[in-house]
Amino acid sequence: MPPTHQRLFYREAIVRALRETMADDPRVFVMGQDVGAFGGAYREFDGLFAAFGPARVRDTPVAEAAMIGIGVGAAAAGLRPVVSITYMDFLMLGLDPLVNYAAKLSYKTGGQLHAPIVIKTTAGAKGQGVAHSQCIESWLMGVPGLKLVCPSNPADAYGLMVAALEDPGPVIFVDHKKLFPVPGDVPVARYRTPIGTAKIIRAGSDITIATYSYMTRVAHQAADLLINEGISCEVIDLRSLIPLDAALVAQSVARTKNLLTLEEGQVTCGVGSEVAAQVQRRLGPVRVHRVGALPAPVSSNPVLEAACIPNAQRLVDEIKFFINATNPECLHP
Repeated sequence: MPPTHQRLFYREAIVRALRETMADDPRVFVMGQDVGAFGGAYREFDGLFAAFGPARVRDTPVAEAAMIGIGVGAAAAGLRPVVSITYMDFLMLGLDPLVNYAAKLSYKTGGQLHAPIVIKTTAGAKGQGVAHSQCIESWLMGVPGLKLVCPSNPADAYGLMVAALEDPGPVIFVDHKKLFPVPGDVPVARYRTPIGTAKIIRAGSDITIATYSYMTRVAHQAADLLINEGISCEVIDLRSLIPLDAALVAQSVARTKNLLTLEEGQVTCGVGSEVAAQVQRRLGPVRVHRVGALPAPVSSNPVLEAACIPNAQRLVDEIKFFINATNPECLHP
């Protein structure tokens, strides 16, 4: 029998999703810095320029506002652009066309027009300093009309990219730098991962960890260590932040009675705040603890960068403190 899965790096899963969809749909094209013959800053566009040429894989100047603005216009005209913003930090330069035009187009036209654009960007700390390391996903969560996905493994990177390329949009697709070289098994058959569905990736009984992107790996590492402490962690990969599958998280918390949210961004007005609020709306008061980056810019110094970002040992310490806390006022809801 032919194999049902193939082993791919995260970046290769993205290339495969783009290549297959571009072959099927001539409306799809890619634009961004170094996406052409170079193959992308993290090689996540490798081979597309050779396969589809400069008309459909277009290098652009360093001009994020123009790139997103052109992409939104092309989407409104019926094309399906993928705009690559190399670092999420620079996405804010294109927020005007994204937030004021793309996100509102279907509302402003009574559903007559849509903006089927995918903004693919890269977040997270990996030794590149204060202006190339931020995770600002929560900034976008309050914008009606946007969808936001953050895969954590090659299979979901493929499935969510296929779904994003077929969505009426706009969709923000957020990679993490540390995930590009991560390998995983990806089904050979074409499939899509539904946007807005979370997944329990580790069953447990004592605490629910709701997280996404690279932090799912940190959660797994901490859960392995906590087994020796007699603490069983259930880990949920949110996968999509807009829409947010708070129902699955609430079902888990109803069993474990404890919720910890984990993100690489800031906890103030962060993803965890929204997760906790939506879970408590469903269940009533629950024990909640949030973990994220320290309230400081991510340093170029590798020691300070590591100190700022959540790691497995810090998460172990936070969970042990949380589980054993008897005074709810000492927690950070």
